[in-house]
Amino acid sequence: MTITPARRPGLAEHLKDKGAAMRAAADRRPHDTDWDEEIGAVCVADDATGVRKVRIGDWSFIGDGGPDIGGFGLGPSSPELLCAVISTCLTHTLLCIAALDEIPIDRVEVHVRARNNDARFFEVPSDAPDVPYDLRATVSLTGPSSAQQYATLRAAADERCPMLKMVRSQHTIELDTDTSDSAD
Repeated sequence: MTITPARRPGLAEHLKDKGAAMRAAADRRPHDTDWDEEIGAVCVADDATGVRKVRIGDWSFIGDGGPDIGGFGLGPSSPELLCAVISTCLTHTLLCIAALDEIPIDRVEVHVRARNNDARFFEVPSDAPDVPYDLRATVSLTGPSSAQQYATLRAAADERCPMLKMVRSQHTIELDTDTSDSAD
């Protein structure tokens, strides 16, 4: 007797469902104002570790630095989290475009790397930028689609990825002061 293992649906099958869900959502929400939402995250440091506890909706994780910056290496650093944010957003952008354009993919892998130099935090003179720099994303797509389809998909994602756009552009961020907890 031969037992055939149960087939586990792969990414290509998920993309069919994702495309259908996205088209249905676009039909339900046809105006750009239907998509406007406020998002946010909260970070708290309040114990002897100095670990940064991040809360985003129902999810929690921590950020930390290494011993040279007074941390314990208990979580990723902020520059590493930036690479992760770009990586996940670029991956999701690729998936969304592939789903809508019906491009089958079996696997997406996005590596994001950057250079980082914290010398200025230590008052060490440096000519290096004071933000992560030389960012590079490497996208690997595998599946039954042609190399040309994947090249077109990469180019579309490069143009449309919100976090790539954010990093490539300049935005202002207002830094408000919450005085409700001050010791005055």
